[in-house]
Amino acid sequence: MLGMIFVTNAAGKAIYLSSEWTALTGQTLAEAVDYGWARVVHPMDRDFVRAIVGEAIRQQQPFSVRYRVQCLDGRSVWLLGGAVPSFGPPDRRFLGFLGSITQLPDALVTEGRAQGSVGSFEPAPDPSRSGLEAAADHLIMAHVLLGQGGDDHLLTALRTVLYQVGLKLAAGGSDAGQSTQIQ
Repeated sequence: MLGMIFVTNAAGKAIYLSSEWTALTGQTLAEAVDYGWARVVHPMDRDFVRAIVGEAIRQQQPFSVRYRVQCLDGRSVWLLGGAVPSFGPPDRRFLGFLGSITQLPDALVTEGRAQGSVGSFEPAPDPSRSGLEAAADHLIMAHVLLGQGGDDHLLTALRTVLYQVGLKLAAGGSDAGQSTQIQ
């Protein structure tokens, strides 16, 4: 099972994707920047995925979406992607999203259409990912769970950690495996 990490800016444009994206889709990281990643989303899922991501940007809320991408070898595979918003100073300004994408085994896909929601995130485990990437997934899930409970003090601390993890991943942190930063 392949796992990837991504970071966006406040406009929702990809500013970082881990190198596994290229291995799966054949799309270079330079081609995936901004909204270029959407070109490899399956044509039947593309509008739905764009709508989910657009709504998450508008609401500045977590999201999860299950969809297909077209791979380098011509086949389509199912992915589960999700992200949480990142906020920073001054005044908790919206900075963008930190998220992960995991390839789903065919056996887990029971319906042939994309699905998703804004306000939720469901990471899937992947032991082949770096410790920092796995920590990011767990921090994202903790953010969603704490957000449901409304504990602002803990959420503030968690958002600070998420932001720092996102920066380290985007900078090619020592625990980020083969990840590559895109400009």
